[in-house]
Amino acid sequence: MMSGRFVIGLSFFFMGGFVMMLIVQNYQTMETVQDTRVLTSNHTSGAKNDPNPVCKVDFTNVYSMDLTTWSKNNQVCSECQNFIKATLKTPYGNTPIFVYPLAQDGYVSGLLISSGHFEAETSSIMLDLLNSDPKLNLIDIGANIGVFTLSAAKMGRKVLAVEALDRNIRHICTSVAEGGLQDKVTLVHNAISNSNGVANLGVHKNNMGGTFVDIDSDHIKKLKAGGAQGTYGTVHTIKMDDLLKIPGIENFQNVVVKMDIEGFEAKAIEGASLFFEKIKIVGFIMEWVFHRKQKSADTIIKLMSKHNFIPHSLSSPKQKLDYTKSDSWGNDVLWLPKG
Repeated sequence: MMSGRFVIGLSFFFMGGFVMMLIVQNYQTMETVQDTRVLTSNHTSGAKNDPNPVCKVDFTNVYSMDLTTWSKNNQVCSECQNFIKATLKTPYGNTPIFVYPLAQDGYVSGLLISSGHFEAETSSIMLDLLNSDPKLNLIDIGANIGVFTLSAAKMGRKVLAVEALDRNIRHICTSVAEGGLQDKVTLVHNAISNSNGVANLGVHKNNMGGTFVDIDSDHIKKLKAGGAQGTYGTVHTIKMDDLLKIPGIENFQNVVVKMDIEGFEAKAIEGASLFFEKIKIVGFIMEWVFHRKQKSADTIIKLMSKHNFIPHSLSSPKQKLDYTKSDSWGNDVLWLPKG
């Protein structure tokens, strides 16, 4: 769920006919494949080849939690659908990433199709943090279609990726399998909150990364400037503390955390007291854009301070941020442990 920067995405697609021409040209030459849901005939017009059905994804390390119990989720990635195959460029080599058509996701998918990158600065900081210790792995909360998950996995690190939207999970499954990264990635199909329950997922039109948990979300919808339209249905919510019980959590005792969940970060931190106690976090990259001038900013600052984390500028990680100016912090904040 990566699009607190929707305004930037809009400017990208309206910055000029030349750029749009390049995007469309690249889009039309992408390979279209079939994977992970019901087969349809609506494959990408102008693709290099007609799609061939690929109805078995060689990746089964997907878990979900209901109100009480973790279980393997063998259904979410078991069917077939058309996906567009693009290339994610990382410092550790390129890897396949399956994206949406531009009409569905002009922001994240559009940038990946045209450039092979998305949020390059944030990704670079994440990889630098991971590089500081070979024992570090990644917990990616709000994984969207897997840009950060795949980048860290391509680096050779293990990733616990949490994503609320089932169709995004399907994209990640396919990308992981196509890139041969199955031994690096564990997927969780749940939304992160401060309690266990069920929540609606709100739609951000033409922006799959803008999917949001539709609880106390009026200010989120307002910031989306009319883009919030409808629902994708429901998903079980879990707490970050629940991740401590997932199979394989022993691989994530020393981690970098990336969190981008469209304004729901405060709720997530409220349900993470044991998580902060048990897991050594060397860096916590958090989307901030939805918290400016909101009560949630005070909640996050109070809780992160309680857990002995200090906010830093993502673009200048050595620069500590002024708590009294949180209304003007950047789109993302890097929280680093004291000392």
